[in-house]
Amino acid sequence: MPASLSACIVLYKCGDEVYDVLRCLQEANIEIAVYLCDNSPEEMTAEKLQWKFPGIIVLPQKGNVGFGRANNAVLPWLQSRYHLILNPDVTFEPDLLVRMIAYMDAHPNIAVLTPRVFNDDGTEQYLPKRRISVHYLLGGLLESFGGPFRRWREDFTMADLDITAPVPVEFATGCFLLIRTSVFKELNGFDPRFFLYQEDSDLSRRILEERKGSIVYHPGMCVTHSWARANKRTLKGILRQSRSVLKYFLKWGITW
Repeated sequence: MPASLSACIVLYKCGDEVYDVLRCLQEANIEIAVYLCDNSPEEMTAEKLQWKFPGIIVLPQKGNVGFGRANNAVLPWLQSRYHLILNPDVTFEPDLLVRMIAYMDAHPNIAVLTPRVFNDDGTEQYLPKRRISVHYLLGGLLESFGGPFRRWREDFTMADLDITAPVPVEFATGCFLLIRTSVFKELNGFDPRFFLYQEDSDLSRRILEERKGSIVYHPGMCVTHSWARANKRTLKGILRQSRSVLKYFLKWGITW
């Protein structure tokens, strides 16, 4: 019988952290069909992981095809009820996935369940929960100046709210995203035009625009994410982020 849960990790010049996330999947209290979409096949990382973690399926790509396109490579393989998209630098407790699936089983109107995300030091990563707009992006860039910029950032991430119960949101982070497999397949996965960044914003918007179900943020479902934030550290990352934002606004229209 097909596993009720599948999971996909995109590999690109990954460090040792990918061993930790695979151990988390291995120790989860549920059978999982695990796929590794390898964007750097020349490094032989996936083959080593396949030897250490028997049963995972490696899908080598021709090169670095991007996050969304690599995730889409699993679409013909999926037979699960739920599909987990996660980064190689994420870790979580063994019972998390069973709890998330049970919650979605109990709420069939939910298309995507998105968790609370923490840094390695235990501080919270306030990721966006609202739809992107110009002033929200400015808030993220200029929040260190305080004033309206900080307020915009807090509104964007809903950090100004004391969220203690599950709430509908407009954004699900691509670092850890549990989606109904049927919805992911109906949408043909991520829009491949987004190489990196904003593919999760676009997927979230398509889910809501096409009325595939709700996106729910659950503060009781928690993961740890070792966040590199390359887009804030390198010119290449900043330019790549900027191009993705431009593609998003060209597709959906610019909103202040």
